[in-house]
Amino acid sequence: MASFRGVHGVMLALESYLQRSLPAAWRQGQGTVNARVTLLGSRELAAQLSGNLLGLYLHRVTVDPYGRNRPLAPAPGPGAGGIHAELPVNLHFLVIANGASAAIEADLMAWAMVALAEAPHLDLARVAENDPEWGGREQAAITPAEMTDEDLLRLWDRFHAAYTLSVPYVMRTG
Repeated sequence: MASFRGVHGVMLALESYLQRSLPAAWRQGQGTVNARVTLLGSRELAAQLSGNLLGLYLHRVTVDPYGRNRPLAPAPGPGAGGIHAELPVNLHFLVIANGASAAIEADLMAWAMVALAEAPHLDLARVAENDPEWGGREQAAITPAEMTDEDLLRLWDRFHAAYTLSVPYVMRTG
């Protein structure tokens, strides 16, 4: 992880990528679906979700057990410091589709799953705006994650919110 801004930076980069990739006919202010992509926090989940949206909710951050002691090589060039420890993290998040109808929810989720499969990595070009310390060799890989139905429903129960179509993903940095 580049800096303490890295976690939020990659989530913002993912939000931005998905928002820019939304089909024109679905975009807020342009199309009939009037959808948006947004980062959701616990407060938003505790409130009633409204509108056609694809939400990204970061629910867990863990240190990657395989890379936690791996050192990063120093950056090339003058003034480069010595080797520093890497802190690779796994960001567990939900992709949440909320819509005015079952068809819109299903379409938003299916589209998001395809979009994430087509661009499974975030790199310097996408993250640098939100974390200027992100290195040229750092990237985040996005893959579907395993989560039991019980754990998923516990999250929704915790917020006393009505269940909305959700799919777990994990983003591994390194």
